Amino acid sequence: MQLEQMKTWHWWLLITLLATLIFTVRALGPVDLEGWAQHRNVGYVMDMMWQGSWLAQYDIQGRILSKPPLHTWTIAPFAAVLGVDRLAMILPAFLSVLVLSWLVFFEGRRRFGLLAGAFAALAVILSPMMLKHIALVRSDPMFALGIAAAAFIAFRAWETGRGWIWFWVIAGLVTLIKGPLGLILAGAGLLAYFWEKRTDSTTPALRGRQWPGVIAFFAISLSWFLLALWQQGYELIDKMFFDELIGQAAGTRKDSIPGENLPKPTLFLLLRFLPFSLFFFYGLWRVFRRPADNAAERRFERFLTVWVLTGLLIFSLAAHHRADLLLPLWPACALIAGREMVRFMNHIGQTKFVSGLVVVALLVIGGSYNHYHHPTGKRAENVEYAAQMQQAAAIIQAEAIDVSQLQHMGTATLLQMYLGTFHQWLDLPQLYQMLEAQGEVLLAVEPWALELLQQTSDLQISSLFDQQHALAETPVMIVRVSL
Repeated sequence: MQLEQMKTWHWWLLITLLATLIFTVRALGPVDLEGWAQHRNVGYVMDMMWQGSWLAQYDIQGRILSKPPLHTWTIAPFAAVLGVDRLAMILPAFLSVLVLSWLVFFEGRRRFGLLAGAFAALAVILSPMMLKHIALVRSDPMFALGIAAAAFIAFRAWETGRGWIWFWVIAGLVTLIKGPLGLILAGAGLLAYFWEKRTDSTTPALRGRQWPGVIAFFAISLSWFLLALWQQGYELIDKMFFDELIGQAAGTRKDSIPGENLPKPTLFLLLRFLPFSLFFFYGLWRVFRRPADNAAERRFERFLTVWVLTGLLIFSLAAHHRADLLLPLWPACALIAGREMVRFMNHIGQTKFVSGLVVVALLVIGGSYNHYHHPTGKRAENVEYAAQMQQAAAIIQAEAIDVSQLQHMGTATLLQMYLGTFHQWLDLPQLYQMLEAQGEVLLAVEPWALELLQQTSDLQISSLFDQQHALAETPVMIVRVSL
C-alpha cells in the first residue's frame, strides 16, 4: 500500500500500536525506580495514598514536594485500582506520550497535510528521549502534553479571536504540574504575530476576551498553592520558589551561573532526538530562508519556530541544565521535522524513505529493548539495587516483623514501597526522642546510616539477625537501638 492510500484511521491505529509496543517493551524491563530521581515521586505517591497527604506530599527523607502535585494526583486512580506499584505509577507517562502523539498528528494533518502529521507523530514516539520518558515516574511527558495542548489552542485563538479561556484553563493545569514556566512556553509562539505582521499586513490581530481566562488561570493555580501554603507554611515557599524556581534558574543553590553552558540545550536538542532532530534543524533553516507561500501555513510554521527558539533561549540562559527539560519543545520540533520528512521522501522516493523509516523504527525498538532489559553502568546499579530492595522486603515480611513499627534511617524508597509502609527517615534528635518515649526502637538501616549510629557513644546497637542471614545479601540491616 502506498502511503498516500493510507487513511487517517490507519495512521491513528499505527501510532497507537507503536506507542503501546514501546511502552510494553519498557514496562516489562527490570524495575529502575531508584534512577532518574523517580524515587522522590514514588515517595510522594506513597505519602498521598497511605498517609492521606493530598495537598502537599513528602518523600521518605522528609523533603517536601518540589513541584505542584497534579502529576501525583493523576497517579491516584491507577494506584487505587492496581495498588502502589510501578505499573500504576508509569501509566500516566505512557498515556501522556500517546495523547501527545495523537495531538501532534491531528495538528500536523490540519496544518501541513496527512503525511506530515503522521511523520511528526512518529518523530514524537520514536525519539530516544520519549523512549526514556514513556515509562518513567516523572511529570515531564504530562508537562509537554499540557504545553502542546495550550499552545495549539492559543494559535487557533489567534486566528479566530475565540477560545482564549481554554488556553488559560489548560495553562492553569500545566502550572499545577511544574510551575509558571508552563504558561510562558505555551504562549511563547504568539510572539510570532510581530514577525508575521512585518510581512503580511492582513495577519489577524491578537484579539478576543482575556479576562475570564486570566481569572480562571489564577483560580486554578492559586487555589492549590494558597491551601498548601496555609497547611505547610514557609517550608513550601522555600522549596518551590527559592530552591526550585529561583535556585534552578539563577543557580543560587548550585555551583553554576546563568548562561554558563549556553550551547548545551541546543546540543541536547540535536543529540537526544536523533535522527528526527536533523530534519527539524533543516526545517528551521527553511522557515527563515524559504517561508511558506500560504499565509496560514506560514503563520503556523513561524508560531512553532518562535515556540522552540524562545524555549531554547530560556533553557540556555538558566543555570540548571538537563536534557529532559526540552521535552515541551519537541512537539513543535516534530511538526517542523514531519513536514521536512515529506519533502525528503518526495526527493529520494517513497520506497527508499519508507525502508529507512522502518529500519529506524526497528533500531529504536531493538535498542530500547537492549538498553532497558540489559542495563549497563549506573543504570545497572540502580536495577540491581531495586532488586535487592524487593528481596529485602520479602525477607523482612517472611520473618513476621511488624513493619508498621519498623523505623527507617537511610533506607531506600523502594524498600518501603514493597513493605507497604511510609515512615520518613529518623534523624538523631527524632531517634533520641523516640527512645526516651519507648525505650527501644527497631530500625532498618543501610551501612552508612549504621556507621553514623555507631559514632554515637551513648546508643546501644544490636543486630536482629546474624551475618549469615539471608538479609546479608542486601544492603539492608535490621537493628535494635536503645540508650
